Amino acid sequence: MSKIIDISAKLTNERPKLKLADDKIYEIDDRKNTILQLNQKMQNADLNDLNVIDEMIKVVLGKKAAKEINDMNLPIVAYQSILIAIMAAVTGEEYEAAEARFRKETAGQ
Repeated sequence: MSKIIDISAKLTNERPKLKLADDKIYEIDDRKNTILQLNQKMQNADLNDLNVIDEMIKVVLGKKAAKEINDMNLPIVAYQSILIAIMAAVTGEEYEAAEARFRKETAGQ
């Protein structure tokens, strides 16, 4: 008899959410095809171009959320925090761990 490894309880279609304010909560699209699309855009992008940030947000949060965030006119440091949170959500890690890795990687540049 073959062994059955049951991971059905680990599989979910529930999306992580990003909260920027009490009335600003956005669902993060962490599905495989969305992340593949994000990776493709990142490979073809000039990471020094700040428009890339808007594109990344648009891919994982949607056009409406990207517009709302853009309309907030946030400082660039806030955008770094948003991107760190998105990357933490899509990789399933805690925000603090993703932030520490980001800080370490940017300190080495």
